[in-house]
Amino acid sequence: MKHVVPSGDADVVARARGLIGDLRAAQKESDRLARPPEHIVEKLQEAGLYSLTVPRAFGGLQADISTWMKAVTELGRGDGGVAWAVTLVTACNWMVAGLYPKHVAEQVFAKPGARVAGVFSSRGCKARPVEGGILVEKGIWFFNSGVYQAQWDLLGVPMFDKAGEPIGPGIALVPISDVKLLHDWDTSGIRGSGSTNVTMENVFIPHERIVSLLACNSGEQPRACPDALYRTAFAPLMAGILSYPVLGLGLHMLEAFLEGLPKRDIKLTTYTRQGEAPVTHLQLADASSKIDAAKLIVETTCREMDDWAASGEYMPRLQRARICRDTAFADRLVWEAVDLLGSAAGGSFSRNDSILNRIWQDVKVGGMHPFVSRESNFETYGRMLAGVEPPLMLM
Repeated sequence: MKHVVPSGDADVVARARGLIGDLRAAQKESDRLARPPEHIVEKLQEAGLYSLTVPRAFGGLQADISTWMKAVTELGRGDGGVAWAVTLVTACNWMVAGLYPKHVAEQVFAKPGARVAGVFSSRGCKARPVEGGILVEKGIWFFNSGVYQAQWDLLGVPMFDKAGEPIGPGIALVPISDVKLLHDWDTSGIRGSGSTNVTMENVFIPHERIVSLLACNSGEQPRACPDALYRTAFAPLMAGILSYPVLGLGLHMLEAFLEGLPKRDIKLTTYTRQGEAPVTHLQLADASSKIDAAKLIVETTCREMDDWAASGEYMPRLQRARICRDTAFADRLVWEAVDLLGSAAGGSFSRNDSILNRIWQDVKVGGMHPFVSRESNFETYGRMLAGVEPPLMLM
């Protein structure tokens, strides 16, 4: 595959928008494969989408958070699952570039077009300390989004002190050749993300390729890249990027509903055109206001992350919790809008080939990620306001 990163990241949003038609045309194939088809991966690569967060020093775009959001949102208007994989890969690229030692990042990005996927917690990982690092004897990680496009993987592992005692969760960087893909991503939504489960057995990982998850979150992990993008606070960024595909899906849902409106009536009423009914006007106003509000919230959180990163100060803990809260709230608004429009679409919504049904499924599945859990993020922020220590690890 040729690697071409167009110059000028200001145009990357337009290039993402230009791929919407290709993504929609490939949806059936993406669903069948449970990952993006290769010709779509090539188009994303050529447009510079995977390079959004790769440093310019390595030939990437090094876009700010707001540009990142706008580009992925456009991809979400085309295919929410493919956009989900892109935003996870770009988040993992960001992490390697900024939070791992510089020489490790140089090793990863020395090959043009390198991509990183990741899962920060395991569903079971048996590991032990050995000379120079750890040995993962056996482990399994669920929902490794974007791994089919990656050459490297970030996987949650235990960390140990010099005495061999566990000291908390770490994130290990491993070449994809050490990872076994189980090809078991079979879901009702976000299928194009290719979020298969993965395993590893008897893999040595050197200390230099393991960072502390808690140190990354608190801001104590040394930042290898001095530029503003890589000083962004960890938790709000990792939550925030998950709202970008969902916002794109909400915009697509409204567009698709309006396109089909002239063809629909309301059964068992005198309304031969659904668009003439007052109830439809109320539904459209309600749904569009929720999507617009979600968009404003997401845009605000992006500006705040960009501003704090540019200031050189690490975002305070309460503000990090608030952005996670706002992200979860924005996701909930999009879901409420999508669910409302789905309910207003009539019986044809239930068809497997209904684009409205497909978007509904994608938004529902996308909102299940723990980083955007409304209950967990609301509880955490509320507890912090009340002066009570929150239960979440990443805050």
